[in-house]
Amino acid sequence: MIKLEKVLSTYQKYIEARNALLDELNLTQRSNRDPLSEFSEWLVAALVNGSLAASRVQKGWDVSTASGEKIQVKYLANPSDKWVNEHLVVVNEFMTAYALVLYEALLPVAVIIFPATGLESVGMALGKKHGNLKTTIQFTRYNYWKIRDNPATFAAVGVRLFRAPDWKLQA
Repeated sequence: MIKLEKVLSTYQKYIEARNALLDELNLTQRSNRDPLSEFSEWLVAALVNGSLAASRVQKGWDVSTASGEKIQVKYLANPSDKWVNEHLVVVNEFMTAYALVLYEALLPVAVIIFPATGLESVGMALGKKHGNLKTTIQFTRYNYWKIRDNPATFAAVGVRLFRAPDWKLQA
């Protein structure tokens, strides 16, 4: 029981820290969603000067901009030394862009925003050969490195890359 008490005490600290983060993000509407999801959506909204969807479970998109862009936000979290997780980017008719927030050792390192229209050009630039390139990209660490190291090439096909620590748009 001693271990249980210690874990429950640590868990209480997590709850307090999570709530403090959500308060700082001005997310007073508590959804009990994963804090990485909440933070990822907030980060993308901040980077594109957008607004979070009024509903925390808005279908098909999470962030809108003054120009009418509708951005679906997802995240991919991995250790810093190697990636054990990959991600399937999937666009649909509800969004105009798909943002992927990349975390390494729980720290956000980059945001990649893919265009919903023209995704096939992005897949071709990445050297993808899998099916459905018009609507999907099987995203790997190698793909991140390729975009990170060639931002102008990918900007030409509509990809936007923001990187820590300054979070400036890379071109």
